[in-house]
Amino acid sequence: MATSLAAQLTQIRAHSTNALDTKAQKKAHSTSLLFDSHYAAAQDYNTLYQLCQEGWHELCRLDSRFLGFADNLFSEQSKLEERTQMTAAQNQNLDVVLEDFMGLVGARLLLKPALKAIEWLIRRFRSATAKNLSYGDALLTPSSIYSIHEHNTTCLILTFLPYHTSPVFLSLLTILPERRHGAFKFLQPYIQSSSIPSRHAIAYTAANNQDFFKALNTYTLRVCRCEQQYPALLSFWSSITSEAVSVMLDHSRLGRPELQKENQEDVLRRVMPPLAEGLAMHHSPDLRVGCYMILTVLGSKTNLSDELLAAMMEMVVHCWKLVTHAGLICLVIMAQQRHSMTLSRKVIKSLLAIEHLIDDLELLNDRYKVEKLVLGLILGILKRLGRPGDFHRIRTIRRLLEANLMQPSLVAAALTSMLCLLQDPASFPHTKDDFHTPSALADLIRCLSNLATVGPIVRSVLDHAETETRQSGFDVLRGSLVGLPKTTDVEMQDITITPRKVPFEDLVKRIPTQTAFKKSLLSQSESYIFSSLCDAFVEACQSSKNLHAFLELPVLRKSLASTELFFVSFFVRVWCGPHPIPARVAALNVLSNYLSNEKLLADVQLLLPYLIYVLADSSPSVRRAATEVVVAMAAFYDDVGTLDRHNAKLPILGKCRSYGEGNECDGIAWLPWQTVGIFLQEWLLPRLEECQLHAGRIGGSIANSLSAAAESGEVVNDQQSFKKSLRASVLTSLCSHVANTPIYAVKARLLPMLTGASKNGQAALMPLLNPILAATISRSQGDVEMHCEQDHVDASQYVKCVLEIATPNDEESIKLLQEYISTAPTNTNGLVDVAVFRRLRSIWPHLKAQTQITLAGIMLDLVLSDVCSQSEILRRREALDTLRKVKLSVDTLQSFLRSCPSLSDGRSTRGAKRRRIASPSHTSEADIRKASLILEVVESSVTKAHLSLLGKLTKLMADFQEYKQHSGIELHYLELLAMNTMRGILENSAVRSDSLFLQEKFTYYLQCVKLERNEIQVDVLVDSIRNSTDPQVQHTALLLVSLLASIAPELILHHVMPIFTFMGPTTMKRTDDYSSYVVKRTMDSVIPRIMDSLRKCRKDPISGVSELLLSFVAAFEHVPIERRLTLFRSLVEMIGVNEYLFALLLLLRNKFPRSKEALQFSIDLLSSHEVENQLQTADHYLATILDALSAKQTFSVHLLTKNHLNSSEEAVVDLLSHLILLLGDNRFVTNMSQAFAREEHQIQLLRSMLSHITNQTFSLSRRFPQTPTINKLCQKTLDVLLSGLPMVDLVTMLQNLLDSADAETRLDALKVFELRVGDGKITPFGGQEACLAFLPKLSSVIEGPDGETSRQVALACIVHIVERYGKKDIDAVVCVAGAMVSSKCLGAESEEVRVTSLLCLSTVIEVAQGEFGPFIPQTLQKALVTISNSIEEGTCSKRLHNAAYAFFSALLLHTPWAVAGTQLDLLLKVSHGSANANLDEAVFEERRATLELVARHIESKECCAALERTWANAMAEGPEVLFNMTLSGPRVLSDHKQAIKEQLLVLENVIGRSSKSAIDHQIAAFTRLLIKAFDLRRIQLCPPTENSYEEKEIEEVEDASNVAAIALVTRVNDKIFRPVFAQLVEWAATSSAKERAYRQTAVYGFFLRFFDRFKSVVTNYSVLIIEDAANILNKSVFTSETSKLLCTKVIKTLQVCFKHDQDGTFCATMENLSIGSNVEAGFWQTPSHFGLISQVLLNQLEQAGEASAAIEVTSAITELAVAADSTDHHRTFNRAVLQYMKSDRATVRLAAVNCQQNLTARLGEEWLALLPEMLPFISELQEDDDEKVERATLSWIKQSEEVLGESLAPMLQ
Repeated sequence: MATSLAAQLTQIRAHSTNALDTKAQKKAHSTSLLFDSHYAAAQDYNTLYQLCQEGWHELCRLDSRFLGFADNLFSEQSKLEERTQMTAAQNQNLDVVLEDFMGLVGARLLLKPALKAIEWLIRRFRSATAKNLSYGDALLTPSSIYSIHEHNTTCLILTFLPYHTSPVFLSLLTILPERRHGAFKFLQPYIQSSSIPSRHAIAYTAANNQDFFKALNTYTLRVCRCEQQYPALLSFWSSITSEAVSVMLDHSRLGRPELQKENQEDVLRRVMPPLAEGLAMHHSPDLRVGCYMILTVLGSKTNLSDELLAAMMEMVVHCWKLVTHAGLICLVIMAQQRHSMTLSRKVIKSLLAIEHLIDDLELLNDRYKVEKLVLGLILGILKRLGRPGDFHRIRTIRRLLEANLMQPSLVAAALTSMLCLLQDPASFPHTKDDFHTPSALADLIRCLSNLATVGPIVRSVLDHAETETRQSGFDVLRGSLVGLPKTTDVEMQDITITPRKVPFEDLVKRIPTQTAFKKSLLSQSESYIFSSLCDAFVEACQSSKNLHAFLELPVLRKSLASTELFFVSFFVRVWCGPHPIPARVAALNVLSNYLSNEKLLADVQLLLPYLIYVLADSSPSVRRAATEVVVAMAAFYDDVGTLDRHNAKLPILGKCRSYGEGNECDGIAWLPWQTVGIFLQEWLLPRLEECQLHAGRIGGSIANSLSAAAESGEVVNDQQSFKKSLRASVLTSLCSHVANTPIYAVKARLLPMLTGASKNGQAALMPLLNPILAATISRSQGDVEMHCEQDHVDASQYVKCVLEIATPNDEESIKLLQEYISTAPTNTNGLVDVAVFRRLRSIWPHLKAQTQITLAGIMLDLVLSDVCSQSEILRRREALDTLRKVKLSVDTLQSFLRSCPSLSDGRSTRGAKRRRIASPSHTSEADIRKASLILEVVESSVTKAHLSLLGKLTKLMADFQEYKQHSGIELHYLELLAMNTMRGILENSAVRSDSLFLQEKFTYYLQCVKLERNEIQVDVLVDSIRNSTDPQVQHTALLLVSLLASIAPELILHHVMPIFTFMGPTTMKRTDDYSSYVVKRTMDSVIPRIMDSLRKCRKDPISGVSELLLSFVAAFEHVPIERRLTLFRSLVEMIGVNEYLFALLLLLRNKFPRSKEALQFSIDLLSSHEVENQLQTADHYLATILDALSAKQTFSVHLLTKNHLNSSEEAVVDLLSHLILLLGDNRFVTNMSQAFAREEHQIQLLRSMLSHITNQTFSLSRRFPQTPTINKLCQKTLDVLLSGLPMVDLVTMLQNLLDSADAETRLDALKVFELRVGDGKITPFGGQEACLAFLPKLSSVIEGPDGETSRQVALACIVHIVERYGKKDIDAVVCVAGAMVSSKCLGAESEEVRVTSLLCLSTVIEVAQGEFGPFIPQTLQKALVTISNSIEEGTCSKRLHNAAYAFFSALLLHTPWAVAGTQLDLLLKVSHGSANANLDEAVFEERRATLELVARHIESKECCAALERTWANAMAEGPEVLFNMTLSGPRVLSDHKQAIKEQLLVLENVIGRSSKSAIDHQIAAFTRLLIKAFDLRRIQLCPPTENSYEEKEIEEVEDASNVAAIALVTRVNDKIFRPVFAQLVEWAATSSAKERAYRQTAVYGFFLRFFDRFKSVVTNYSVLIIEDAANILNKSVFTSETSKLLCTKVIKTLQVCFKHDQDGTFCATMENLSIGSNVEAGFWQTPSHFGLISQVLLNQLEQAGEASAAIEVTSAITELAVAADSTDHHRTFNRAVLQYMKSDRATVRLAAVNCQQNLTARLGEEWLALLPEMLPFISELQEDDDEKVERATLSWIKQSEEVLGESLAPMLQ
């Protein structure tokens, strides 16, 4: 209950707030998204509310939807509302409002106003208890209202998550509460580390965290449902979700197939619901695109069923209003995954509704497989045939097949389906639009067979189909495919098509009989009789009988055909219409027979255009029939000419009524019949055979042979000659007929022929066709499509052909187009809109300049106009597309720029004061939009060097900046457009003027365009660099400046410094590659020109260069670290490395004197150049210092600060220190070494440079003879410079210096050499030999008159040489040893010299080894004296002490024979004194290392003898009081035991490294040493003196003795050690009574360690001590500390023996003690052993009652009882202990009871078997007078009850 209550209280505390917790209140109030916590804590709510109101009002100006929150979130009432006082329903409503606001504000989250508003929602409503608090406390009182980061955390995080890479998201992480939804646990590491989560982490979470995935989808769909979506959210959601779904599907593929299927279904259940909802939102196309992406991933990574894929495809096309490539790609991929080829009706309908479906599929075919989708679409269209609109369906099939989007097998499948349809005519019911679907389908197959792409496939399928048809007996298919070529190119014979179901007689009855008023069926008016006549004729042509009957119908008026046009016009309409091929062939045959058999009375030239039309038919049979008509017509005109060529006058058939009853025929250009005859005979008849073979031959002949190209010889052909006048007449006549014919199919086919003729010279024809153009563009789209559909003509293709009429030279047609685009049409026609603008784009280069200007202006106005309808939007889009694609002339561009509105309203022309006080003018969005459009068009049109535009563009930029100055609105985009245009112009200028010198380019072009330079205002570009906050604007401005610098550097000369100054905190600061490119490009272009200009204008350009460098130095901190070195190195190389690198380094030092980063950069920059550059830089650097010190300063004033120039000494110190750091880099040394490995003439240059630098350094040093600091720095500078010299050259130089009389110079030279030789690198080119040859010179320095400092440096040099190269010449090393042993080294007064000498001797010994023998005696004595002196009172020296021991270590390692006998005794004795001197640990380590070498390298016999000889000295050193001089004076040392401990440590090491045989031989010596060690207690305490060891110190020494003894035990066997063990027992027991206790205490301390270490292995050794132990316990009384200590150790030793009696433990280290076989099981069970010791131990209970050893005694008794393991022994123990329980002393009784408790605990029921004997005593002790005894007894009773499992109460009653 308590636990449950505590948990409830914890939960309540975790979810509640304490209104009285002031700290919590302040912390909550300081939570802020915008402000620092300290600043936020001091804000009040009035300030916050004012801040939020500003942000909210700005949001309202951006989007009026924010006004909806005026009455809730941002009202005055909101300051008083609290969540805690609201109902649950009100809180839910508040959450809805908050989520609505967050969804709406998400699109503007990076704007400051949005963050201000959110700040209010985070911090507001924390004043629940403010009414009852003071003003200050009320400001800080938290509440729980809004606080969206706590109550609406999920919504807040998801709103910010699309901007997770921005700093604002990092700010959000810092305020999130600790309690968050589980979906956002992944943010915890980023909150702790204050870092931004990566996109990969978010995608990984979405894939693996279902809660997060669901929350993200729910939030996104909710925002879209409220129509608040924005690109950032949708792109983030789609990318994250797509990647997450992909990962989910990858994971689902793991495991067994059943498990994979289950996992995929689980993924689909999670993904499909949000996708279905997203696809249903037609108002959010971007959301649909994201859904398409996810569906594409699902379709490509899963094996879904066809049904599910079909359902997904229907989801895609659901509410498909705006088709995108993403949706089409999604359909393509899902269709490719399906096994079935069919598509649903809904999908097919949606696909057919796409305007440019074929084009889109062709575009996608390059990357995706669209073949299955195309086949499914074709099969779906075939299923829908037989309904109105079949013409468009068949045309779509044709375009799909012609696009070659499928592989051959799928094309064959589509053709097979088409052939199957043709086998079943009943599947094509007759439609109302007079369209015969089977014939059209057969025509389609026939056309496809002629194509190069699918033709072979079609013919192969047809062969196979023909075989099957022949076998099955079906003739329907063959009848439908009349005229199809076989694979052998042999044409099939014509057979009649399948008769219709309606009989011919019935069709005749339907024909109206009243036709008197209908003179021609070619009239513009609709004919009411033609359709019925056509149906009857189509039926009649299948039977010759019916055809004869049809021709004799009265309604046709065949008898009047020579004078009336009705009969002829009917058949013209039939063969020009979309009728079956047999019908068209029959119509031509009827007219051919009529012309051949009947006598004509009129000129039938009306047939010419229609015969030309039919000669271009796709059907060969139709073309053959047409040739028969032409031949008959030519024969008729030939006959007429034969009768009377000049006088014959034939009336023209249908001259006045052919195209209508009105004036429709007035515009027809009729030809003389002679001309018609000549045309037929001389031009058309020779080409009939070609026309039969190829449908396009007639069109090419008209376009070429009838045009002027025939005369000029452009067409090389065997054509017949035809006069130019006759050609023009024929073409004019054809144009007039095409203009007036009502048949759109004729217009569509003949117009390309006629426009082609106009292109080839007959330009006069175009005005004749302008009526067609005018009529077409004035019609509505529905009207045009209706007429085209009636004639089965593609409306868009027809309109395109009509627009070909407009030519650049025909002003009338251009005027028509101009009027069309300038005025809003009354009839909407999108086809015409598209065609008009496309035609303008094609003819634009050939238009006149003024026409281009006019049209461009009209299109510009059209684009800028306010659009209202869809058609106007289309016209605007096409106009804009045209302006961007055509090449506008310079005049046009200038006119555009002149029309660009001034945004600043002329403010730039006002004075400065007037501009400041003038009120800002209102600039409409239309002006900005117009300026933007003009600049876009100008930018896209600049492909040449239009320099005349630069001035106007510059003025526009100035205008934009003026506008920004007064309105505060930056026009980044407009500035970019203007500058990109200028950049393009200048780049083209540079390209065009490659042959000119760089400085002459711009002048050349300025002269060409007569443009003055002052029109290019460079200050405008500088202002853009300085004031713009947009990186692109700054980049473009800089690139533009670089171009200007390349062409006209004088224009930017005076603006260079501002440019580079403003680049620092902006462009140079950025880390992207493009910014780096811009900076580099600007520097490459500008700096070289500036340097050239400075060199021309000034004798010394250092002042100008310093200004340039200062600009870059100021930007140093802004430049990214990874780009910094590259940038400044490029800068230095441009201005000159040798000349000005030193200037840059000095300026960096002045700007950042304490910056380690700048210093390291300077070092890296200097080291990145060649050594010559580095030396030259150092030379200039020193010259600058000398110039600053001179009376007349020159260039140094431009490079150094005033402090450097005024304070000379401080300046020199600072600058020299800086130079030393610059040159002290290892890379300088490496470069110097490499440089001296070159050719001799190159090295000579380096030597001269070094010589000059050395002279300058000496000159600088001589200026300050009394300033040691500067002198040392000068020397250090010289050291650094010379450190790069090869060793050979350096040694030669140093020898010359050492020969000089100047001691300081010699000292400096030695220091240089010490630094060089001490670097540890073996120098090439004889460096080792040079160093060894230098040893005699160093010896002379040691023995010479120079001071001790020189000797010390010389010794250090010798150490380095000997250590590194000494083994190569040992004789040279031995020779130099004599100098070191002399009194000037080892006997020197300077401690440093002596230390160095000893260390040097150690190195010499290491190298020379035995060769050093002659010097050992004197050096050894001096070393011993040195150790003694180093620890003497007042002269303690750690370094000297360690150096001497280092010398002895070298001796012991390499010449151990030199340290023996007396020398070894002396070494041990001085070590004793050193050990007891209280020095630090480092000193101890050095001495101990030497003593370890003694034990390791000196023979054990000699070591033992030396240890025995010096043992007394070791103990004597112990108690002496030594003094050590410290800074605070003398202090007494308290460590007295260190010497003897180290003596024992040596003994232990000797034992450890000696062989077993050596130990056996020296066992007596080792035993003596151990006895001496065990006798230390007696010596120190019997009797004790004031200098005796303390007990603690004695114990430490005894511990060390025990360790050494155990080490000895492990190295010997039982035969050797048992006598030693017995000797120790006897030695301790045979002493005098006074001394015996001390020795036995020490010995039993060893026995305790011995038995505890080796356990049962040495149990039988107990027989050697049992009697002695019993005697000790019997005789000792616990009255003195000595006896107490002895008894305690004896009892502990016995306890260990008892404990390991039968444990069977074997110690690995005792394997050499061959006593394992002698161990007797149950040693202490033996009555003799047990009886001897048991009573003695029991008697100790009486003693323990008065001593503190009660625990040891009871423990020993317990262990003995366990070891005895006998009932009799237990009974003996029990009776004895029970007797002690009746003792008169309470302490004894208590000890007895404790003993019983221990025995009960160890033995359990085995011991409680004696309980009957114990019960009386227990009953008596329950009422003992002593409270402790009573409590112990009760505890014993409880313990016994737990063991027995029953109560003892009944027994005790």
